[in-house]
Amino acid sequence: MNPVSIKISRLQGVLGELVAADTELPHKNFAEKLGQLIDLSGSIALSESLRGLNKLVFTPAAANVAELKNTFLQTRAEMLAFILNSFITETGEGQGSGAPFILPQPSAETLVEPEQGFQAYQRFYNLHQSQLDHRVLVLRRQLQDALAGQSPQLAQLAALDRSLEDKLGDYNRRVLASIPRLLAQRFYFLSQQYKAVQDAQRSVSEDAGFKLELEPELMSDSPALWLQKGAWLDNFFTEMQGLLLAELELRLMPVMGLMEALEVEVATQS
Repeated sequence: MNPVSIKISRLQGVLGELVAADTELPHKNFAEKLGQLIDLSGSIALSESLRGLNKLVFTPAAANVAELKNTFLQTRAEMLAFILNSFITETGEGQGSGAPFILPQPSAETLVEPEQGFQAYQRFYNLHQSQLDHRVLVLRRQLQDALAGQSPQLAQLAALDRSLEDKLGDYNRRVLASIPRLLAQRFYFLSQQYKAVQDAQRSVSEDAGFKLELEPELMSDSPALWLQKGAWLDNFFTEMQGLLLAELELRLMPVMGLMEALEVEVATQS
């Protein structure tokens, strides 16, 4: 089962640093760095959970592995399509029932007041995060339940995964909540950079004693220009979409681990 292929952007690189990539979390320091993410009460609760694994009562229950895998693949595909469809900027075709989170359209005030202009995109991103959190959690619980009835070893893995999910859930949410703040900084930078270029062009025109012969649309600096390929807002949308795809992949990693463990166990039993 291959992970989603995603083109890494600069913002995704920042995200990779925040979520402790493999290069920053080698196996020899795993326990120490994991412990830093859990407070004292959480450490005690996790320790009690680990001690209770050997006392776990195993109750066999049949699980349709093929159906679970199809559910996983279908859910992942739906979440991917959900993200991609929500970034379709053309009106009409494409933004139907599959994209209830419609990308906010810019107005003239978007560039005049960047802080207020970004609020709509922050709400858009936060809605996506809530939707991803809910759907991935449902999928993860389904796999935990399936593992619990497959074998004593997988039952222990399911219990451990549920315990880690409970203890690290708040930390994960805090890390992911930092993404909109990074996006805000990027939004301000791109908008200010664009405004600086526009001001420089006007200054050159005024110093030369004439006005540049521009189309009426360019003279009014229409928001439609910002959405053209390679324009500042188009670049921002591309980076925001890339971050959502990277976040989806990150959220699905524990689920993929459970799915692979289940497949290996079934293959071994066969």
